[in-house]
Amino acid sequence: MRGFYGIVALFTFAGCGGPGAEIEGSAGGVDFASIANVYYGGPFVVISTIEADCEGLDFVKRNYEVGQAPTEDETSMLQLSFMDSDDLLTGVAPVKLTASVSASVVRVEGGAFYETIADAGTLTIDEVVDSASATGSFQELTFADGTLNGSFEATWCRNLKAR
Repeated sequence: MRGFYGIVALFTFAGCGGPGAEIEGSAGGVDFASIANVYYGGPFVVISTIEADCEGLDFVKRNYEVGQAPTEDETSMLQLSFMDSDDLLTGVAPVKLTASVSASVVRVEGGAFYETIADAGTLTIDEVVDSASATGSFQELTFADGTLNGSFEATWCRNLKAR
């Protein structure tokens, strides 16, 4: 009988994914073929290509100072931000410079700061489970040097707050 319950548990949890993302394309000098971490919190989804723990993301904010690195740590990430809300909102939203959702590639390399902002695209937030996870996708995020399409399942990060 114990074997039966083990098989049921195996099938029950086999479909459970974890935090992760699949992204096609590159932008802002970043190739998103390999994803290290995916977090959400407050109005942000952060998809990082460099290993980063939640504690190290306290620098993330909606707007950055031009030419001034927001952190001393090496960073390479796609940042999706709700500009008019302190939380992620489910549904489909346009991504533009003047829209309520922005997308930017944030990169700190050798102390130099680079930010590339998307001027078109859409973000879909499918589900947000408070203090646990968020899932969604984005289409045709258009940057000056590339386009990104992808999907994500993010884990909650208490350091991502509206700033």
